Amino acid sequence: MIRHIVMFKLKEFPDEASKQSAALVLKKRLDELPLKIGLIRKCETGIDIRNLWWSYDIVLVMDFDSMADLESYTIHPAHQDFVNFNKDFSIAKVCADYEL
Repeated sequence: MIRHIVMFKLKEFPDEASKQSAALVLKKRLDELPLKIGLIRKCETGIDIRNLWWSYDIVLVMDFDSMADLESYTIHPAHQDFVNFNKDFSIAKVCADYEL
């Protein structure tokens, strides 16, 4: 089993309410991915609640049966659609993948 973790840092917004609204939109889009991509065995998303200067704003944790499934997810049209959508919201992301 492979665990895939991605954290997103959102761009600057005029106020905290706008930022939270954007975070909720992205979280909703991420939560829809398992409905579109059957390779995802587990999916959990969250929005940061501490707002520390080094914090990222959204976290995604997914599990896949194999590295091949993770690679297939990466090129899946639904994932690519999210990547393109997210370009208007995020300024940075970090990722870690490891074997369970």
